[in-house]
Amino acid sequence: MARGLQSYVNMKRLPFIFIWVISALIFLTASKVCAAETRILFFYQDGCHWCAQMDKILREPDMERILQGHAKLIRINVRGRGQINALGQSGVGATKEFKIYGTPTIIFMSAENKVLLRIPGALSRQDFWDLICLYIPGAKLAKGCREVVGTL
Repeated sequence: MARGLQSYVNMKRLPFIFIWVISALIFLTASKVCAAETRILFFYQDGCHWCAQMDKILREPDMERILQGHAKLIRINVRGRGQINALGQSGVGATKEFKIYGTPTIIFMSAENKVLLRIPGALSRQDFWDLICLYIPGAKLAKGCREVVGTL
């Protein structure tokens, strides 16, 4: 009888173990998704009117909210000599590596360091918002994303 009782207790525990395993798998998957976010490289220089215009758009609360959790924005001063931790090099080095010839320039990069999109010059708020909705996984569901005709 004790053996039967032990089997019963183990069967009652089984759902708890399944829930724990599934929760652990979901947590690990979510951790990988957060680590695998898209990066947006924003190349600018001080005194550039168009750079200031784009920076103002990037700092808007709605824009920061849509990017938070979906993308990592990295601001890069093309004349900066300090180390950028996310890139492991200076702004001057990143400017050479990515062949930046003018500012502002925005580059969307995948988690695998593949360039998805390169935008030379400034964009309007709505145009940039549309690109965020198209290129940033998970952002399509954000409030303000409209249906864009065609795909890139």
